[in-house]
Amino acid sequence: MAGEGTGDEGPITIESLPRDILADILRHAGYPHRHRAASTSRAFADAASHPSFTRVVRKGETITDACKDAGVGDTVSIPPGIRDECVVFDKPLALVGERIDAVECAGGAGSSRCAVVLEHPGKTCVRYTNKGRPYEDDERFRLANICFRAGGDEYEYDDDEHTSYLDFGVIFTHSPTKVRMDRCESRGTQCIVINSGRFIMEGCHVSGAGMVHTLTERTKRQRQLEPNPLLAAVYAEDLRGDLIMRGCVVSENASPGIHVGKRANFKAENCDVSYNGGHGIILHPGEGYLYKLEVRRCTIWRNKKFPLQVSSGDVSGITLVENHVQNRYGDTESDEDDSE
Repeated sequence: MAGEGTGDEGPITIESLPRDILADILRHAGYPHRHRAASTSRAFADAASHPSFTRVVRKGETITDACKDAGVGDTVSIPPGIRDECVVFDKPLALVGERIDAVECAGGAGSSRCAVVLEHPGKTCVRYTNKGRPYEDDERFRLANICFRAGGDEYEYDDDEHTSYLDFGVIFTHSPTKVRMDRCESRGTQCIVINSGRFIMEGCHVSGAGMVHTLTERTKRQRQLEPNPLLAAVYAEDLRGDLIMRGCVVSENASPGIHVGKRANFKAENCDVSYNGGHGIILHPGEGYLYKLEVRRCTIWRNKKFPLQVSSGDVSGITLVENHVQNRYGDTESDEDDSE
């Protein structure tokens, strides 16, 4: 895409065009072509982050309202603060919390520096409801620099003693979707449930899942009659797709740390899965080992049960490299002894 210039200016190239003009080109290209073009050159990559593609949540406005107003594929920037909201949107977006390095996340002691806290006591914190799937294989969204506190139980009881299903887990999607979480935290009582698609977590912290919180006496009695299963903090048992975790901490949960099913590709690199109330990692190798399961350079340390549980008892189809593994009694184990 070049033309001859006049005089001594030389040829006109993509790299020589002003950023505003490139941003206009990307805007007319629309989604998902804008994101594809951004991977072709540095100039387009810089233009893709133009302020015109960012919608800032205004004071007194909900994040959901900002999502409705944003364009497809835009970034919704969330100012620092604590918000009690279930964010609902129906198009590919990026939800990014503004970072203030001098302010610690209100999630509590030991949290990283997230200045945006998104909490909801009864449902998921983020809900993607694009049932019609007009974007086909380009349904993707990104979450960055946000502390999630999702509470409540899997079931909600109404006045007529009936139960109604709630979207369970910190993030809920209806269809195969590409989700990316960067430097996020999950510090509520609910876990992260991953059902389908491609889910990437980098630099995330997951803690508190399955912890007992304050309940009314009526709810306590109902829970005794219909106990809910304790899911893992990162639960992908029914996943049909990919789960990739890099540099994540899954620690101090009442539940097991990570649970991956037999129809998933899984890779964990440089993660810390320690001090959880069940197994550290539970893996179900696919039939005939059609799926790749890899655990590399991870610390799986002092979980209540075994550090690594493999459903078949055979780890030959699983790649284990340079992991630091200990059981709850502190006995160091080699990679060959990861499954018990």
